[in-house]
Amino acid sequence: MNQASHESSSLRIKFGCVRTLFTALLISSCTLFCQDVLASNTANENTPGSIATDSKAVFERAVDDYFSGRYGEAKKAFGQLHETDYADASAVPAAVNLAAMGKYTSSLKAFGRIKKSTNVREKQYAQLWELWLTAKQWRGSNKELNKKLERLVSSQDWQPSYMQSIAKLYVGQETIENVFNSVSTQGSDETLRKDALTEATFFAGGYLQNVKHDNAAALRLFNDNLNKLNSVSLERPFIDRECASLNKLAPQSK
Repeated sequence: MNQASHESSSLRIKFGCVRTLFTALLISSCTLFCQDVLASNTANENTPGSIATDSKAVFERAVDDYFSGRYGEAKKAFGQLHETDYADASAVPAAVNLAAMGKYTSSLKAFGRIKKSTNVREKQYAQLWELWLTAKQWRGSNKELNKKLERLVSSQDWQPSYMQSIAKLYVGQETIENVFNSVSTQGSDETLRKDALTEATFFAGGYLQNVKHDNAAALRLFNDNLNKLNSVSLERPFIDRECASLNKLAPQSK
């Protein structure tokens, strides 16, 4: 059994389980989808243990760098994992890291590749990011943006239900209130609910900022939910950054 497959048993979850990283505070949901990805890897008996161990260390460093705001260093570390057992496991956090760097086109391309994944959770999560990134970097008319988002939403499907609600929100077929109501029905696991709440807050806030162009409403949404969110979800650094930025602008809008 290769190192990546062996370690899948130690994962805790976002959608499945999340690897316990050596940096205890950043343990994380950062590896969101790793359990499914790593568990599906074919065992490679020819992989030396030292190489697998090195890949694990690089992966952990990349995640640590991401949550510490060292996005350039994280990008370098994720890049070292392309030909390793951690290539699939690092794809999602690497794509998110690109967005954190402001490299929206590159991030969109990376998520486009993830959309072809056989891992359903990864694919659907990538589809939500496609909506966010499309709206974030849109420079045309609102009418054309709405048409683009409608095409994306109509050609895709999401589960669980809160993801479907988020997607419909981006095309005006759902309300923010119903998005969060859908989150509240996500079972009894508190970690899963907090992860879902963090995602909903991020994507709904992005909708308010980039589709509706209502920064005041986005700020209220971020502030209202900030203390309820998972501190180690991949979306959390974006929320903290946007919240800080919008709070600085708020006095000027009065």
